[in-house]
Amino acid sequence: MAILGQIRKQTGLLIVVIGVAMLAFVAGDLFSDNSIVKQLFTGDPNEVGNVNGESITLVEFINAQTNMGNNPNMSQTQVNQQVWNALVSQKLIQSHAEKAGLEVSDNEVWSFMAQQYGMGSADELKTQVGQIKSQMEQGVQGAGQAYQNFLMMFDNARPNILAQKYMDMVNMATLTTHKEAQFQQAANIQNASFDYGYVSYEDLKKKYKVEVTDSEITEYAKRFPKYFESDATVDLSYVYFTNQASTEDENKAKNSLSKLLTQSISVDEVNNITDTIPAFSDAKDDSAYVTKYSEKPFNSQFITRKEIESYKTQLPAEYYDFLMTGSVGQIAGPFKTGDAYQLVKISKSKEIADSINSSHILITYQGTQVAASQGITRTREEAQALADQVLAAAKANPNSFKTLVSEYSEDAGTKAKDGNLGYMAHNSQALVAPYMQFLNTHKNGEIGIAESEFGFHVIKIDGVKNTVGYQFANIVKEVNPSQTTSDKNFADARTFAQEVQGKSLNEFANLAKEKGFNYNTADNITRYTTRPLVDASTGFSTEKDNDILRWAFSKDTKPGSTFLFSTGNEDQIIVFVSAKYPKGLAPAKMLRADVEPILIQEKLVKVVNDELGANPSVETFASKFGAERGTTSTTFFAAQLGEKGAEPRVAGAAFGMKPGTNSKAIQGNSGVYVINLKTIGEKPDVQDATFLIQQLSQGQQQKMNQQLIPSMMMSADIKDSRMDKLDRQQM
Repeated sequence: MAILGQIRKQTGLLIVVIGVAMLAFVAGDLFSDNSIVKQLFTGDPNEVGNVNGESITLVEFINAQTNMGNNPNMSQTQVNQQVWNALVSQKLIQSHAEKAGLEVSDNEVWSFMAQQYGMGSADELKTQVGQIKSQMEQGVQGAGQAYQNFLMMFDNARPNILAQKYMDMVNMATLTTHKEAQFQQAANIQNASFDYGYVSYEDLKKKYKVEVTDSEITEYAKRFPKYFESDATVDLSYVYFTNQASTEDENKAKNSLSKLLTQSISVDEVNNITDTIPAFSDAKDDSAYVTKYSEKPFNSQFITRKEIESYKTQLPAEYYDFLMTGSVGQIAGPFKTGDAYQLVKISKSKEIADSINSSHILITYQGTQVAASQGITRTREEAQALADQVLAAAKANPNSFKTLVSEYSEDAGTKAKDGNLGYMAHNSQALVAPYMQFLNTHKNGEIGIAESEFGFHVIKIDGVKNTVGYQFANIVKEVNPSQTTSDKNFADARTFAQEVQGKSLNEFANLAKEKGFNYNTADNITRYTTRPLVDASTGFSTEKDNDILRWAFSKDTKPGSTFLFSTGNEDQIIVFVSAKYPKGLAPAKMLRADVEPILIQEKLVKVVNDELGANPSVETFASKFGAERGTTSTTFFAAQLGEKGAEPRVAGAAFGMKPGTNSKAIQGNSGVYVINLKTIGEKPDVQDATFLIQQLSQGQQQKMNQQLIPSMMMSADIKDSRMDKLDRQQM
């Protein structure tokens, strides 16, 4: 059955947005970690978090991580944070949805699941799942796991459906009234005209030395405590010792390949074996020679020189020139490519298909994208039987292929062209792999079947254009650090770690720089940060991020502590804890980049106002500050000041003034303004703004979808005890 294969392969099909698996712990005895007595003092050991009083259990969290699968592009800390956000979001939406009286029935889940599998009804899915359950009971291999996977996906679907129902309900209530639309349209039309003076913040900073203290940043943050609240953070400094091959290691790899250019004698003194190694040029079987002496397998593929041209920028010039001009039997190298040396031999040449012309008849079945778009309900078995029937007819009379295309093909794109796809390169990526495999393994005029994700293709090869292809025998030797090199790298790191023990941050940094080591910092880091500690573009490993952060956030690790971490490939990282900050209002150091520009702007506006006095004017502003002068007009909602761009504060000030009056200094986006209002157009009497209601409602709904969950999180009572519970589990 098609669904059995799908369920086996797609255990994570419905693990989307906030879908996670949920289990519970079994309580232990009175004095265990689960005991009520102990929980009074240390909290529930089975709880990694709490959202408005609802627990997120340790098993629930670990299962959610497992359901995500392994992602080589994500560190453990990134996975932890993504799972946490998903679980918190799920708890919040579920709570709000239940308060609103929303629920999800089993029938709704069955219908949703049926849609995921491209089935016409829930009954069809129930039938197939029932068959899988029956197979499980009969002991059919794989059926039990497939059935359990389905049950897991069924449970995971329910919170997703509930979340969608809640969002739909919220969007239905997020509407624009006719009055709001009238106001918007009036604000789009009514115009204000004014003279202005403008000085950029950069020019003002050159004239006035304005500084912002840490205490001023903290006071500003206190005005918006929710916005500037932060989890506990650390500042780290580190020195990275890369375990990279030495010059001696490179020469050893290169020389090992150079020896293969001539016949040599190999002596194994341990086992008392002497072996004669023939020269690469004398090899009778290049495939066997490569298999024996290369660290990469022999590639039997024939490649055209036209294809080689696409690799020109990736290859050393000498290597590329040899591939393009060498003759069969010639050898060149060793060439350095990436972290390896290569010895290359042009092994063989032959005529190969450069491009292939083909036609096909597509017979699709339920579960494919094509079937879903065309309402096709036949099963895979029925499709295969029909494809075999069409194939037999095509082979019996190849001239009838066009007629068969017209009668049976379900590929609307090629049906109008008698099923023809035209000439395609033999290595084209434009066609699915099974189709290309058929083209590359059959001759001109042959007809056969290939199955792809779209269905069964009855294929006829209409023509082949040949060119010369070359087979290359590559002997590859990776350039890796030797044990001697790795030992020296570790010794250097250990010596440095000993030298900086008990030193200050400045001493740590200065010593690293004096010795020419790779020194860097990572500031304002939370325990479950989603950004890597080490810039990924450097190529340095991030596999130790979780271990580093677990150590850095440990209660036993104090500022000034150092530790040496070793990666799987024997890179060494010496980490220094520069500072630690508790959860609460973020420290000024963390906020400076965001808050300092705001406070500088406020201070510069005050400087201007103090200089202009009680009777500001555009003329005085220009005289005292060299302000640029201009005249413009804008509407309230557009707030566009020509080339200056959007300046909503300036537009707002203009519409709040009387004609003929001057403003005080206005804090604009890019500089300070003083304006003199000339005229304000009469407010239009908008009778009908119905045409704006849908547009404004869609904008509000989009904003609601983006901001609803973040606003829920900001207002919720969320307790995060992952550091205590997860780190304890991993120690």
